[in-house]
Amino acid sequence: TKVIERVLIANNGIAAVKEIRSVRRWAYEMLGDERAIEFVVMTTPEDIAANAEYVRMADMFVEVAGGGNHNNYANVDLIVDIAYRTGADAVWAGWGHASENPKLPE
Repeated sequence: TKVIERVLIANNGIAAVKEIRSVRRWAYEMLGDERAIEFVVMTTPEDIAANAEYVRMADMFVEVAGGGNHNNYANVDLIVDIAYRTGADAVWAGWGHASENPKLPE
């Protein structure tokens, strides 16, 4: 059994905010430490420029290309590469984007 210590959030906006808040609350209630699980987020230059809340909440971010989601949040190869490079134990794709791609769980 592998303990999940770091999660890559492969989504943005309110979806990412809700995931981080939910897991932090769970970690506090179950483990007594809201920071027991680290979050790495993918973020575009546009979200960085907008000072997006999910980026501010993350423990680490990886900048990815902006534009259409095939460049970032729906790009399964990119997501897997970032997960390996950042040492993520799990990927949360949320809804839309890569969550609808059957290649992601593989």
